[in-house]
Amino acid sequence: MATVISRLKAQSTPSEDVLARIKEAVKYPVTFDDDCPELTDQELREFQPVNPALHANPAYFKPKKKQITLKIDADVLEAYRETGKGYQTRMNEALRNSAIAAGLLRGTC
Repeated sequence: MATVISRLKAQSTPSEDVLARIKEAVKYPVTFDDDCPELTDQELREFQPVNPALHANPAYFKPKKKQITLKIDADVLEAYRETGKGYQTRMNEALRNSAIAAGLLRGTC
């Protein structure tokens, strides 16, 4: 049995060496037992992050930001501004959570 461990930084691509080790690892059989049963396709589709809140936490997830021009209803903007400093970050988190709930984004790191 072989264990392949590789750690990648966010927004990075694996090296040729890492890719070669991953491709080599698929040659080894996987042993399923009572402690580690094989999952069905349905079970795999139902996987959820252990802690979805980590996806909005910049300590764990730092997506590349892109500046755009966006028109937002005045009352929505004012409501967020009234929440104080960091309102743009909270607006982004609300959009991200909405996109995840709608299935537009995956909720994985």
